[in-house]
Amino acid sequence: MANLYELGPQQDHDASAYTQLPGAASTDAAHNNLAGAKPQTYNDGVERPGRHPSRWIYELLNNKTTNIGPFEKARQYQVDIPYDWDHEHRLVLNGNQSYSTPSTRVLSSLCIECHFHFVFKMKWNEHCQDNLCNPLQASWPMEESKYPWHHLVWAGSTDDADLLEERSKYYPLLSREQFVCVAPPCTFQITVEVLEPRMGSWWAQLLTDHDAIRKELYNAKARDPERYEGANEGWITQAPLNLNTYLKNLLESPTNDLRSISKRNKRFSVLFGPRSFRIFRDLEFSETVVMLDDEDDGQFTPRAPEPASGPSGTTEPGTYRAYVEDVRAEVQCIIHRTGQATEKPTFITSALYADLGSKDAPGAKSHALTDLERYRLLGILPNLPREATVNAYFRQWDLIPSQRKAMVNGLVAIANDYGDEALSEFAMTQSSIFESLMERMQASENNELNQALKFFDLSPPNRYTADQIIASFRLTLAGRPGQAATARDMLMVIAGASSDPEYQTRLLMESDSNMTLDTSKALFNVPPNEVMDSQAWIQAGRSKLKSCTSRQEKLLYLSALNTIADVTDDARLKQGAAELQERFAPAGEEDDGNDVPADINIPVGLNNIGNTCYLNSLLQYLFTVKAVRDIAFNYSDYRLELTDEQIAERKIGGNKMTMDRAEAVVAQAFVHELADLFNKLKSHNQAATRPSQRLANAVLLSTHSLLEDLKSKEASASTLPPPLPVRPPSKPPSPVVEDTEMASERNHSSQDSETVSNGSSETLVDLVTVMSDKPVSEEQPSSTHPDRNPNETTIRVVDESIAETSATVTGEPTKNSDADVIMSDLVDEKQQQTIDEKVLDALGHQKRSSGTDQQDVEEVIGSIINRLQAAIHPSSVDEKTGIQFEKIMETFFVTTVNYTKKFDDHTYQSEISYDRSITAFPAADGPCSLYDALGRNFDQQVLEESRLTRYTAIKSLPPVLHVLIQRSQSIGRKNDNPVVIPETLYLDRYMDAPHDSPEFKRRTEQWVVGEWLADLKQQKVRLNADPKTGALLDEIRRRDESQTSDWASAIAEARSAIASLDDQFVFDGHTTEDLITLSDQDIDSNMTDSAINTSHKPAIELNEMATIEELTRAQLEDDIAIYGQRLEQLVTGMEKNPYRLQAVICHRGHLSSGHYWVWIHDFEANVWRWYNDAAVKENQNTQEVLETLSKSGEPYYLCYVRDSDKGQHVNVPKREPPVVPEPAGEPLVETAEDADGDIQVNDASKDHPLPTLTADEIET
Repeated sequence: MANLYELGPQQDHDASAYTQLPGAASTDAAHNNLAGAKPQTYNDGVERPGRHPSRWIYELLNNKTTNIGPFEKARQYQVDIPYDWDHEHRLVLNGNQSYSTPSTRVLSSLCIECHFHFVFKMKWNEHCQDNLCNPLQASWPMEESKYPWHHLVWAGSTDDADLLEERSKYYPLLSREQFVCVAPPCTFQITVEVLEPRMGSWWAQLLTDHDAIRKELYNAKARDPERYEGANEGWITQAPLNLNTYLKNLLESPTNDLRSISKRNKRFSVLFGPRSFRIFRDLEFSETVVMLDDEDDGQFTPRAPEPASGPSGTTEPGTYRAYVEDVRAEVQCIIHRTGQATEKPTFITSALYADLGSKDAPGAKSHALTDLERYRLLGILPNLPREATVNAYFRQWDLIPSQRKAMVNGLVAIANDYGDEALSEFAMTQSSIFESLMERMQASENNELNQALKFFDLSPPNRYTADQIIASFRLTLAGRPGQAATARDMLMVIAGASSDPEYQTRLLMESDSNMTLDTSKALFNVPPNEVMDSQAWIQAGRSKLKSCTSRQEKLLYLSALNTIADVTDDARLKQGAAELQERFAPAGEEDDGNDVPADINIPVGLNNIGNTCYLNSLLQYLFTVKAVRDIAFNYSDYRLELTDEQIAERKIGGNKMTMDRAEAVVAQAFVHELADLFNKLKSHNQAATRPSQRLANAVLLSTHSLLEDLKSKEASASTLPPPLPVRPPSKPPSPVVEDTEMASERNHSSQDSETVSNGSSETLVDLVTVMSDKPVSEEQPSSTHPDRNPNETTIRVVDESIAETSATVTGEPTKNSDADVIMSDLVDEKQQQTIDEKVLDALGHQKRSSGTDQQDVEEVIGSIINRLQAAIHPSSVDEKTGIQFEKIMETFFVTTVNYTKKFDDHTYQSEISYDRSITAFPAADGPCSLYDALGRNFDQQVLEESRLTRYTAIKSLPPVLHVLIQRSQSIGRKNDNPVVIPETLYLDRYMDAPHDSPEFKRRTEQWVVGEWLADLKQQKVRLNADPKTGALLDEIRRRDESQTSDWASAIAEARSAIASLDDQFVFDGHTTEDLITLSDQDIDSNMTDSAINTSHKPAIELNEMATIEELTRAQLEDDIAIYGQRLEQLVTGMEKNPYRLQAVICHRGHLSSGHYWVWIHDFEANVWRWYNDAAVKENQNTQEVLETLSKSGEPYYLCYVRDSDKGQHVNVPKREPPVVPEPAGEPLVETAEDADGDIQVNDASKDHPLPTLTADEIET
């Protein structure tokens, strides 16, 4: 076939190819040939995608085997191989083992890089050759009944038990996988066998150990200069060449003319000698020993291989001759790689493509589109002809029916990639037909969903947004309040029919009986942004309750009134709602739980005010931290003065971040709101209270977003026409203050995060989450916000409590002034709002989106810590670095040192960081201890590409230590593997130590032993995950009787490798090789020879254990025990820094959604409490709590406290007795409220006065 993509006649065929989906046309059942392994692809009900031959070859050669067959198990076997095989395989022809017949084709090959053998065995029905796929059948438009190219699907594999029976020295089989072409008439199938290299790592090392050969050459010339006069340096690299010659002669010589090799042969004794005799014994050469003058004058005589007896005179696999050919092929690979070959190797890739009826695909690995999901889904490579693309689409249709929508969309995208108009026309037609079909199917199949939609007066199908569904739900509640339970059920039906997690969560949260503020207002036909006084609400409630005809209606209206009163914190409305409750509540019925009487011995819970479970968890925890409570309750002692000088001089964190006035105002308002909440948590007389919206907005919204929203509203107010009559919104309504469900609006941009830059030039306007204070060295100049004009006028602002009497400082407008700047020549000064007023007003009126994406606990606690830091003045300043320390840094921030060293250097570069938490990484598979997880952060890492080594140490610890269990993965999924959490955490092993100290030497040994132990545990996890691999794994590991991988020999190897170095601690490579400098005294005397030797026991006979698999498991357990024991010995006595577990914040769900709660340990009462929003429960069994937490992937954020003085830093405040309420007849105190009622200005100013300015400040 000169051109495998040569197409048939290019005339147009039946237009139905465009106007119907695959499988719509009738086909002749007899035309579907189900011979061979093909039925296996249909009978088990498992969806398996197929591959175009070019894609199949690409994925095989690049180890992307998860998509084309379970070759992964071959990688899991601990095979003794000379070279890594995780690379693109370049296959060369192997020996005399390839042949063709009329119905078969065998192609035997091996990878020139890693020496793994790949044998391709193809077969087909020779009587149905005309039915094989043929590129000449291609035409455009493609017809589904034409089959130009194979489409290969995995059809099964040989199980381990059968592999073990077939496995031998001559044919060390690892994996056998079958694939078939799924084109109906085609009988083509291919079997791929993967075999391990015949030469072990020790063998390849002997052939290429030039230093050893050079040494032997010098010794020989010294012993007998005359005999070795002609020997030269050229001999040093010739061991592979000589062995190739021996094997060539063995294979080509007649049986009666085999040449023996004298052990005293000059070249043989230098290149091989006694150290390499094992090679020839493995080759089954017979050995004779003849001692003359204390020298062995014997010889090696080769074994005669049997004649080649395979088809067409080829060598039969699994024979001794095939084994010798295999070894010779591997030797030739070494020769080719070292550049000694006189001829180029015979690569078989082009032949493989031709055998599969495809063209070679050079450059596929580097093509930017190759690994995109759409190409993997259709099983093709980029730039195939459109006919091949559509053929793959046709074949894939029935293989993965659950992915049909994605395939149609992928086809459209691929056509766009190609810029192919004809393919685009076909793809768009397919997309249109598919969508139409889906609509018809939904209309006929989703009767329950349709009924739910009709209940809300919506017409099927469901193309409505969550906002539209929720608006219809609220209208239904208002119009049919007696059917509230049914409406909630219908809402859950709609949610359950969606595959969008965010869509589902929003509807499910709306269906909760604890209504949101918007829903409660809608029940009274009040728009979300309308503000009513308490008397109006009481009158509306009374009117509705009088007209109720059922108990359910009364309960619904009473619940709505309680929600409105609770959210707005309106004392008059609360009293009125209570009176209505007493008068109208049905006999024997309770309210909806908003006012559940409190158990004074149980802490106050926090109601969820719209996807705030993560904020609630953190607030409950921070309430137990004395430093945070002290700032909140005694804020006047810590308050940062709101002057330009004080704000400009304030530098936050190790990066010395600057902030602007708006940021400072928000921070101070946050502290006041926090104090108000903490007061409620101390003395609230109900089971739960609510955090205010102002507090939530201060934490969860950036100052930048608060101001931007006001700008947009001001612009809208000046340009928009009068509003239209109110109707149910299709999008979220304009921002108003209410209890909304929270969205995932991030509080920062990437350029604002300290994790992005080591500089200190960013302001805190957008910075809410600070992952860590990055390295500090010297003072760096700060700058203003990048979006702000440096020449803009700074506006002096005042506190809300004195806003009415404040003066606004204005200046000349600039061309690019920020929208916050108010031009004195445009607006009357008396009508201007100050920055302070704007920010505080935004806190009370900004509406968080009602989406369901959650912010990460680490982000939210970062926001809280940032707000606290921005609100207080520093207590001290480091004279050298200029870093300002305050109560928050002193309480939470850990100081770490990041050490980095180039491979060629002998000294480390170091950087100091200030972090609010340390990070622990769970294992990729299975459970691990918290120490293992922390080790992945602190232990040494080798960066091969950058030629760097690095590790992290703790320089100083705070009294309260946070540990983030990093469960986010690069693949976009959550790592749910358990981390075993200790009640007491000892951090000595991670503490900083001089590089010439015994402590550092011990730590280097911990790294090595820990790495090996982790590898062993990983093997155990894999073994348990696939028990069948046990027997084969054991047989592989026992193949080489001379394995010596025990701990002591590795340490000795490491010591020897660096014996010539100076007394520096050099870390230039993998820890198991040459990274450790240890003296004899460094090896713990407790690690006796007997203990070391037990780590690798000699092979046990089969009759000593039931199965080989049991032997493997037992040996693995022994290894883990030995290395674990050694690691324990290394950390024994390192208990100077104990920290006690005080709180665990947990998360259940996905990365972007789910639910949070927190466990908090009350040390004084010796009880654990579970805070789940409004619910609080107790558990006095610490062991039970720890076991529960350590068995799941739910723990996310751990809070430890220094054990020695934990009582000085944390405790759980006891709830104070409730204050006796005033008599009902007393007039209610008139209060001024913000728009959402979250705070009462008179109370706030009395108990926690808002920021005020001095007379001098006002004057300036």
